[in-house]
Amino acid sequence: MNLRKIILLPITLSFLVFNSLGQNVPLIDSLKQLLQNSNLERSERLKFLEEIALYSSDPEEKIIYSEKVLELLNADDRQDFYINALLNIGVSYRLTGELEKSLEYLFKSSEVAFANTENILLAESYVEIATTYTKNSDQKNALIYSNKAIKIFKETGNFQKLAINLLNTGFIYFEQNKFDSALLYYNEAGPLFDSVNLTIGKAYNLGNRALVYWKTGAFEEAEQDLLLAIDMLVPLGDQYGMADFHNQLGNLYLETGQTEKSIIHTQKSLEMAEALGLKEQARDASLVLSKLSAERRNFEEAYRLHQEYLAYRDSIQNEENTKAMADQRTEFEVSIREKEIEVLEKDKQLQNIYIIVALVFLLVFILLYLLSRQRLITNKLASKAERDQHEKDVQNLLQGQEKKTLQSMIEGREKERKHLAGELHNHLGSLLATVKMNLNGFEQEDQRINTLHQLVDQVYNDVRDMSHALNMGVSEDFGLVSALQELVDHLSQSGKLKIEFNAAVTDCFIPFEQEIVLYRVVQELVSNVLKHAQATEMTLLLTCFEDEQLLNIMVADNGQGFDTENAKVKADGMGLHSLDGMVSSLHGEMEIDSQAGKGTTINIDFPLDDAMTENPLTQ
Repeated sequence: MNLRKIILLPITLSFLVFNSLGQNVPLIDSLKQLLQNSNLERSERLKFLEEIALYSSDPEEKIIYSEKVLELLNADDRQDFYINALLNIGVSYRLTGELEKSLEYLFKSSEVAFANTENILLAESYVEIATTYTKNSDQKNALIYSNKAIKIFKETGNFQKLAINLLNTGFIYFEQNKFDSALLYYNEAGPLFDSVNLTIGKAYNLGNRALVYWKTGAFEEAEQDLLLAIDMLVPLGDQYGMADFHNQLGNLYLETGQTEKSIIHTQKSLEMAEALGLKEQARDASLVLSKLSAERRNFEEAYRLHQEYLAYRDSIQNEENTKAMADQRTEFEVSIREKEIEVLEKDKQLQNIYIIVALVFLLVFILLYLLSRQRLITNKLASKAERDQHEKDVQNLLQGQEKKTLQSMIEGREKERKHLAGELHNHLGSLLATVKMNLNGFEQEDQRINTLHQLVDQVYNDVRDMSHALNMGVSEDFGLVSALQELVDHLSQSGKLKIEFNAAVTDCFIPFEQEIVLYRVVQELVSNVLKHAQATEMTLLLTCFEDEQLLNIMVADNGQGFDTENAKVKADGMGLHSLDGMVSSLHGEMEIDSQAGKGTTINIDFPLDDAMTENPLTQ
């Protein structure tokens, strides 16, 4: 049984899918004419080059135009152009017998396809890798990549390519005498060829399955599959497949003793093989017919057929010898070239060593220079850091002293205010009450006495108001919020300024001394609004942010506003100089947002320490 030509069948079928339009010469000529147009857009030129590489049947031409595609591609182009070009080059190198180069480009195409999740192109790369390994008689690796392709085709639902790859993989198992595995793949491929209506695929699948039946002794099943495969190829006009299947039938009938049937099918195979120039099939058919003629004692016909057999055999052998000699010549030339390249590479390696040594010395010099420079910079930075720390310590000392001084001054003012309020209320108030009592003893009809009564009442009221104003502030019993509410209520009585006050400080404990400073800060802010803003509405917010450890005071008005860039106004005209001092005493930060005619908003943030966030009464 001759299996040499049958081995090519599944491989030929995979080529059919990959290069089904390979012989379209008029189209290629038209595309080449279009490429002569210098006004073509780059995208159009890229498309024409790819189509020429796809449709050309000349491997050398396919390589040339695929490489032009690679040269023209940009980083932002579709990656399928790049992958297809690599695939074309890889297949073309396989067709020219350069299997190592073929695998190099095919593996590169698979890497790019995998990186860009081009699953179909990845599977096609695996198919071509498997075909190249088969060409190189490396069936183990061929099976690995065939099965990888099968897995992807199943996942993507590409049943036509799945069926073809199952057919090819089944034949690889057949070559390894793993008939059960081969039959399993053929049986899986058959229904898929039916579902995609690919008749030629189903016919080739049946022909290959017949080989398994034949090898395992199932002659009737083998005969049925071969006859059915031939019937399916007749309408397609596939003389190549029919010639091969007739040849298989002839050998099958010869082995089973069916001489007449063997002669009929072998004769058909010979006629088709001679018409197509298939020398190997013509050689094998001539030998079988020569034996059959001798058995029938037709020695003249047997001699003629045997001479044809020898002619075909010698022709094939001469072609193989010529090819072998060409291959040896190529190997010799390649060997010489490789030796030349080896000498050049040694010279280049020596030159590279000199360059590397020079670079090492240069790098060591640069490293030493950088280390010395870094040491100098580090020393300078250390000296500067030491000076900065010293200046910071001095500044902190001065700020602490300034804070103590300001705190003492504020406490002194508070004591003086309370003292003056007491004197006004207790001393002057008592004296005025005594004067008023004595005046009541005089006759009321005298106009001057009435005037004195009115004056004494006016002075008494003024003294009482002044005492109240001086005594207004933070009480140790009621705290900051109560004091501010009293301040707001007092200011609202005039009816000239509408004040909205809101306080959210329940989670904060503020020492009494600091409450005094905060109260005076608010008092100063409100005083500025009354003196300068000409406002009708004001908002006062006091908020404790426990997570951020901040106490915020915000005062906003709808007054005339001012230019915040004017330093003189900020420091003096708006009375902010003393305010800055009080804010700084508690390490606060003040932000002013104001525009002429659009009012003013002042935000002040005070950092809270543990003493201001933990109320000892709740411990």
